Amino acid sequence: MKKNWIWIIGLTLLFLSFAQPFALTEQKVHADEKMYESVVLRGSADTLDWSSNDHPLQYDEEEGLWLSSPIELEGGEKTEYKFVYDGNWMPGSNLTFTPPQDGSYIFAFHPEDERTVDVRLANNGTGSLTLELTVPENTPEWIVPTVASNKNNFNYEVSPMKKIGDRTYEIAVTGESGETLSYFYSLSGEPYKEVREEPRTATFTADNKRYQDQVTEWETIPVVQDVTHEFNHEPYTPDKNDQVEINVTVNHYGPIDQGSIYYTTDGSSPDGKRGKVANGKTASLKVVETKANDNGSKTTTMTGTIPKQKNETRVKYKIDVWNSESEGSQFADNNALTSDEATEFAYYVEDYESPQWAKESIIYQVFVDRFRDGSEKNNASVDPSIPYDEQLKGWMGGDLQGVLEKIDYIDDLGVNTIWISPIYEGPYSHGYHPTDFMNIDPRFGSNQLMKELVDEAHERDIKVVYDLVPNHTSSKHPFFQDALEKGEESPYFDWYTFLNWPNEYETFYGVQELPELNNDNLETRNYMLNEVVPFWMEEIGVDGFRLDYAKGPSQSFWVDFRHKVKELDEDAFIFGEVWDNLDTITSYTGKLDGAIDFPTQSAIYDAFINDSSMNKLADSLTTINEAYHEEFVPATFLDSHDMPRFLYEANGNTQTLKMAASLQFALPGAPIIYYGDEVGLSQSGNHEKVSEWKDRYYREMMIWDESEQNLDLKGYYEKLIDMRKEHKALTHGDFNAIYSDDDVIVFERNLPQDHVLITINKGEKARNLDIFDLYHQKKPNRVQLTSLLNDEKVKSHKGSLGVSLQENTIQIFDVKGKLRQEAPSEEQKYSKVVLRGSAPLDWESDRHLLSFDEADHVWKSEPISLTAGETVEFKYVRDGEWLEGGNLSFTPETTGDYIFIFDPQAETEVTVVPVNSASQSAA
Repeated sequence: MKKNWIWIIGLTLLFLSFAQPFALTEQKVHADEKMYESVVLRGSADTLDWSSNDHPLQYDEEEGLWLSSPIELEGGEKTEYKFVYDGNWMPGSNLTFTPPQDGSYIFAFHPEDERTVDVRLANNGTGSLTLELTVPENTPEWIVPTVASNKNNFNYEVSPMKKIGDRTYEIAVTGESGETLSYFYSLSGEPYKEVREEPRTATFTADNKRYQDQVTEWETIPVVQDVTHEFNHEPYTPDKNDQVEINVTVNHYGPIDQGSIYYTTDGSSPDGKRGKVANGKTASLKVVETKANDNGSKTTTMTGTIPKQKNETRVKYKIDVWNSESEGSQFADNNALTSDEATEFAYYVEDYESPQWAKESIIYQVFVDRFRDGSEKNNASVDPSIPYDEQLKGWMGGDLQGVLEKIDYIDDLGVNTIWISPIYEGPYSHGYHPTDFMNIDPRFGSNQLMKELVDEAHERDIKVVYDLVPNHTSSKHPFFQDALEKGEESPYFDWYTFLNWPNEYETFYGVQELPELNNDNLETRNYMLNEVVPFWMEEIGVDGFRLDYAKGPSQSFWVDFRHKVKELDEDAFIFGEVWDNLDTITSYTGKLDGAIDFPTQSAIYDAFINDSSMNKLADSLTTINEAYHEEFVPATFLDSHDMPRFLYEANGNTQTLKMAASLQFALPGAPIIYYGDEVGLSQSGNHEKVSEWKDRYYREMMIWDESEQNLDLKGYYEKLIDMRKEHKALTHGDFNAIYSDDDVIVFERNLPQDHVLITINKGEKARNLDIFDLYHQKKPNRVQLTSLLNDEKVKSHKGSLGVSLQENTIQIFDVKGKLRQEAPSEEQKYSKVVLRGSAPLDWESDRHLLSFDEADHVWKSEPISLTAGETVEFKYVRDGEWLEGGNLSFTPETTGDYIFIFDPQAETEVTVVPVNSASQSAA
């Protein structure tokens, strides 16, 4: 997205993994403690990165943990990080850690509890000191004082003290002997700091000098521990017929009995405190229940109702709670004490729908500088004399004229939407550092040329979405330069958030070149919504926006953004880059029409690049699709300008790319083709072998010489595009996973008049499946399957619908006839049963699938060779769920082949019989 900093964006991946057996023996646990061959740390700190293996962990046998080398971190600055084990990203959202002071830290990875945040201060320095604090009598006992210092960037929340006596606390801090510590005390937040103008000072010494301090007065005292709303309102996408219930959770020690919601419906910001409204209207919160916690605190749930509003209404609201017998109140979610500083929540009232064309879109992503050089006249920044690797860091000459020249290529490919990368005036060829939001950089072309491109696309019934960057500007933007020069006298000072003018300000992931816009400032928001957005939609004529770093601006901003965009064109498509976990992505439902589908990309990548099981893929796809609102359009993709080329990661294996692309085009959402994927564009260099500008290799020049293009792959993509256009089930149909194991997944996309069946076998052996059996269809009908990829036909015969899956292949079938999924019989009970256990079994895979014996009404394994006297511990996994209770065990008396028998009517019964007596034993 930007220079070499793009990897600062945390890859946010969310996907289910199979649970381990419930009660493994001690021997099994100890044997598998290490679990992985390699573990690597990646993260957002300046000393880490998101793409390399530069920070491997070593396994410590004594602790049973993986430990990193010491890594320098800046105190008070939050670090997002994740572990990559055996090439696989740890599932779930990023972990976070905020160092309490500057120093070197060791990151520990717990194999048995992967999400444990265990980061340890490694270096002690040559000196230290201990601060001892006595707090005033009016300090509530439940509040823990903290120290904000020059060692933690004066962060008032991250350095808690330890209680050592009545109203007395201490903390030890390390540093270099002779160095000075400047500090303030607070009650876990800057609003609650001690009343003091200048910081205290102390000196680090070799003998750990103790400083005894006393605070006489706090600026203010918190009302409660925490007030949480987190957009917990029902319904989440209200229309004109809905009252909206607001739910709030309060953690507290003292009594809390009152709360209020302050809301507006005219787009303005609500204002109020302790039930008295200054702007807007108010609705009271009522206590639903209060529960006592083990630590002496209480958790109170409160609810209130915002009345029905007409469609196209922007509802904005703030929430505070208080005790009627005391002073002050506290706001959700940032726990501010004043309305001005409080989190502003918002929702949009409408009949929430995304554009029909967006649901059916097939998007071609054009990275303009790397697509085609159509005019050498604007190549002033192109330097062909330097090595190619160096050229890739800068401008390569691609421009709008080149896109215009190849508009017929894009049209002939069959796509119906073009995503144009940012082409604002700015210092870099990727365009994500804007210095002017309404002028196109001459190196790309001109505003007029962009209009021509949009017109040419529209003549071909192709929509154009533009990459809008509302979160930040370049530090070279005139607005920011004016604020730097004039400070508070500048009309643009409040357009940014200065922490300590002029050198400290809020930035995009710490990148000083990218100061963040304060879109909650009214003038900033008005500029973006009433000047920038209309320029691109009305003057240029684009049909919507891909929204860069959409989780940067507030939800209130996106409510206003939706209102403005739909006012200009109700059929415009707005989808965001929300590189985060699934819950965060879906929180934009009702504000945006959709989002870049990072979860699905990660699921596909894990299956085909990291060789994770198709069980995991099926679980992930099911979870993802159940999470998305039916009107929320996930834009699926395999790679992008921010990620390595999929073909490169697949070691150039075009069959792997074909299978992944086929899966992508068979899934719900709007598939994106990153320019060049369709002709085999890969990478000329290994991004892992460079420490900066890794993304240069993800953005190489498009291949236009047909002799260098993979025309077979191009033809395959064209077939996928045609297939998706012809079958409405692939754009609008329900998703339903029918079956999966380690290597195979079977799922369907279904509409009343269109039914498509997808089968994938990524294993190294051919597989034969009876589709009727997988569907448990008790009265099979006449069904014909016709491949949409090669016209192969499969017809049902004598109650069977057999499909042969060759190794490393995918088939997508048009279904004619009634094929419906039914529940397994009472005797069978499950769709799939797997045997897992200690050697010669394993605890991870589906290698030992059981088959249901219709005659005996039990599930049976294939013969498994066992050794006399060697106990096997085992468990059954039924439809993905482990058998409850402890492990089962069996010790054979003789060496030989045995069959494990699972009876659905007696699930914990141990029945393991020699092959020659299996039928008699089962009977």
